[in-house]
Amino acid sequence: MGRQSCNIVKPKLRKGLWSPEEDEKLFNYITRFGMGCWSTVPKLAGLQRCGKSCRLRWINYLRPDLKRGMFSQQEEDLIITLHKALGNK
Repeated sequence: MGRQSCNIVKPKLRKGLWSPEEDEKLFNYITRFGMGCWSTVPKLAGLQRCGKSCRLRWINYLRPDLKRGMFSQQEEDLIITLHKALGNK
């Protein structure tokens, strides 16, 4: 019912830039087992990162369907058309 003991040792998590090896571990784990619960992904994938860091890395950098680069002319026209119709919503 009371607070947990202050003597619990938390594992040291890495911060900062991701190494190519970490990217590969995360990519391989997600493609093999799926996303599931992000708080368990780092431990199961063998990473010393927090779940939030893994989720953001996957969503913003490693997803196979992530498109990078310039907008095509068709995409640019669609954006302008929708902005004229909807405004800044």
